[in-house]
Amino acid sequence: MEVSPVGLCNHRCVFCAYDYIGYPNRKLEREKFLAFVEDVARSGLRSMLYAGEGEPLVHPNIGEFVSFTKSCGIDVGMFTNGQLLSQKLTEDILSSLTFIRFSFNGGTAENYSAIHEVKLSVFDKVVENIKYACDYRKNNNLTVDIGAQFVLLPENMDYLLDAVKVLRGCGVDYLSVKPFVQQNEAQHYQMKRQFELEDLKGLIGDCKREETDSFKVLFRENAFEKYGERDYCHCNGTSFITVLNSAGELASCLPYWDNPDFVYGNIHEQNFSEIWNGEKRAKIKAYLENELDVKKCPPNCRPNAINSFLENILQKNIKHINFI
Repeated sequence: MEVSPVGLCNHRCVFCAYDYIGYPNRKLEREKFLAFVEDVARSGLRSMLYAGEGEPLVHPNIGEFVSFTKSCGIDVGMFTNGQLLSQKLTEDILSSLTFIRFSFNGGTAENYSAIHEVKLSVFDKVVENIKYACDYRKNNNLTVDIGAQFVLLPENMDYLLDAVKVLRGCGVDYLSVKPFVQQNEAQHYQMKRQFELEDLKGLIGDCKREETDSFKVLFRENAFEKYGERDYCHCNGTSFITVLNSAGELASCLPYWDNPDFVYGNIHEQNFSEIWNGEKRAKIKAYLENELDVKKCPPNCRPNAINSFLENILQKNIKHINFI
């Protein structure tokens, strides 16, 4: 389950998938959300990702949310820009996280500032915070994976190698490089043409040469090469993933999380079991699995990989299915 604790964000990334909603000043209510976490834990939820349409660290109770989720037996991950990850917050949450991934989309202070639309000084602060997290992990023998993600754009591709060197110096495990994804037609940023993998081979090679035994550069080549391609007709993946936005609405997936036709219910009005086993979700699930034309969905959505795997099972393309 992906959870968006808050609608606000302290950055204004030029490629933000949720800029069209205007970063609303809303957040999940503490008592209601903690009760929700207990409910989903009883229902068997295995993992929770704190990310969503805003910056999760903006929520005043995020430290408590993370530690409480873990105490309920749920694995916890987080996507963050890292600016608000103070030393105290690092010490409070890092031991409860399975992984933390930093959104880091510029290689110099100037380029980072232009992409994230923040002051120049933020770059050094974020680097300092990432390094502290990596050092704290090492000094306390924690097992949390610490990585970063770089969305490749025409505006930052010439600075990717700089970012690789900076993040390697911080001590992260990896930098994942992915293509820009048009999540919603209302999204402000537009790319007229996606990068061709062939054109990136030189850049990929330069970045790969900076790898060490403890640091890897992960070019998501499949995402670049098969951008928008789908080998299935409908969506079966939403039985395995769901999203909770900062308004308390539980929905099928991120691209449709603000579309009433794909919202299962609201945790301020019903508990999780009532929503998940309710009539509205059953109708939406039937529509997704039997009628939805996935060609109209945003490319490379999160359920895409799930659907590709499920399609192989449904079409009996996998032999010895019980030995996966």
